[in-house]
Amino acid sequence: MFLRDDNVPLIRPYLMAVQHLNIEAVNDAYNDLLIEEEDFKTLRHSIDSFDNFNNVSLASRLEKHELLEFRRLAAHLYKKNTKWEESITLSKQDKLFKDAIITAAVSASSEVAEDLLTYFVDIGNKECFAAMLYACFDLLRSDVVMELSWQHGLNDFYMPYRIQNQRSLVDKLTKLEKEVKEHAKKVTVKEEAEAEVPIINPGIGGKLLLTQGPSGGAPPIYMNGTGMMPPVGHIETVRWRTILTLVSLPS
Repeated sequence: MFLRDDNVPLIRPYLMAVQHLNIEAVNDAYNDLLIEEEDFKTLRHSIDSFDNFNNVSLASRLEKHELLEFRRLAAHLYKKNTKWEESITLSKQDKLFKDAIITAAVSASSEVAEDLLTYFVDIGNKECFAAMLYACFDLLRSDVVMELSWQHGLNDFYMPYRIQNQRSLVDKLTKLEKEVKEHAKKVTVKEEAEAEVPIINPGIGGKLLLTQGPSGGAPPIYMNGTGMMPPVGHIETVRWRTILTLVSLPS
């Protein structure tokens, strides 16, 4: 009802009181009110704090606004929604090059960063070219930067980047070399430890289990009830007696 009758300003205190609930209808109404009042600072705080609204729709609406700060908010919304090209294009149109550089750095995309770097070279903005080399250092490929610098006479702006890039390369190689040496050392220690372990268990007391005799305890008990093997003749006599006894038993 308030929206239909254009009485939203009357419920401004209510909208501010309940916006922490992050309700889409409340956010839309409050953002519309701020746009109507041209309060871009409060609008930026609102869209950063409460995101339950159609971000792209609001950005499309703001990019056509007559005030620069609202168009800047449109680029900010595009950036928040990972629409890098739309955000950078809008920033370039308004010559907000700092915002464009920040967006390229946040994108974490080499393609986006290199496209913007090429744009600065094409328009002859050497300062922004140097700023890009600093802000997007990890995203820019060194061969691309070197080629652009050589073709357009930007060696003075390129040299600090080249020095830093060379230093980073040396640091990475040093770190890699250290890791390789540590790994090789661990492998060597492991191989030496494995080489010292015998293939066959030496057994108890250093005697091989295959040749080790009885290590103590009671001797085996044989048929004569002693711990000694009976003579061979005695065994034969016992065997014949057993056979005769079995034969003489009644069937």
